[in-house]
Amino acid sequence: MKAARFYRPGEGLKIEDVPEPKINAGEVLIRVAGAGVCHSDLHILEGSLPLPNTPITLGHEIAGYVEKVGEGVKGFSEGDAVAVFGGWGCGKCKVCLSGEEQLCNVLMWVGIGVDGGYAEYVRIPSPRYLVPLRKLDPIKAAPLTDAALTSYRAIKKARDGLTPADFLAVIGIGGLGQYGVQFAKMTGARVIAIDIDDSKLEIAKSLGADFTVNPKKENLLSVIDEITYGENVARVIDFVGTDETLMNAVGILGKKGRLILAGIGGGMTSFMWNPILPPEVTYTTVFWGSIPELHEVVSIAESGRLEINIEMVSFDELNETFERLGRGEIRGRAVLVPR
Repeated sequence: MKAARFYRPGEGLKIEDVPEPKINAGEVLIRVAGAGVCHSDLHILEGSLPLPNTPITLGHEIAGYVEKVGEGVKGFSEGDAVAVFGGWGCGKCKVCLSGEEQLCNVLMWVGIGVDGGYAEYVRIPSPRYLVPLRKLDPIKAAPLTDAALTSYRAIKKARDGLTPADFLAVIGIGGLGQYGVQFAKMTGARVIAIDIDDSKLEIAKSLGADFTVNPKKENLLSVIDEITYGENVARVIDFVGTDETLMNAVGILGKKGRLILAGIGGGMTSFMWNPILPPEVTYTTVFWGSIPELHEVVSIAESGRLEINIEMVSFDELNETFERLGRGEIRGRAVLVPR
């Protein structure tokens, strides 16, 4: 089969012919319909997110069709359309048994710890990682498994105590932030989208953002002060995570506010101990999402309440797509379509 392999930083992905995966009892072979092109993989390609085992097939946002089922697998048959949960763990510890395998100490994430979805086929070690797709095209569903899932978990962390009178700011309207805006609207709070790209702010408006701010063109603190009548925002979700965006997040956070960091831009978090912070603010991170949460995300998408914007690319276009992603030129989510 064809696969996009990562060897070392700075070399891009090598498109190679590799053996099709073999499955054992209890396992499932998936024919990949689509694999989302994620910014995390760009960090791997650039070397800022090192991997212990290479070469490896990247790609952790996967949806497709059941090709083969191993002995003992129940609930799935050949031809079933499925989304793949990618945060694989040991399957036995406390967090794994709760469905939150992405928090397991045994980090076997697909496309990061083991071969992933930038390939024609991928081996799935257990059917518990599969979410049935009843209405969605798997190509379109691929970004739900990370971009939407991570955003959904971030919103769930923001939702507690939030009221329709509150303001919720979403920083970074890229692949995750566009889902973040939509999930934020579902909370009933007033949503402020923040980005330095006006075209992405236009997308945020189309997805329901009540206000948009470009910090490159406007004084962010002054605009937020005006929008919120001096109260600042109750929740900030940072989908970028650089020093600049984190300091902006702190600057607009109100009393007893909550900052949720979902981006992995390498920013420092020592600012949280700054004594000039508003009183009783809290800070938390987001580590992908859980198996139950992916089921919830798929259910929301299949109900028609989630807009999914994708751009389909081929193996031959994959390295160029990562270059475009690095330049901020992907407007929704690029999805590799292997066939």
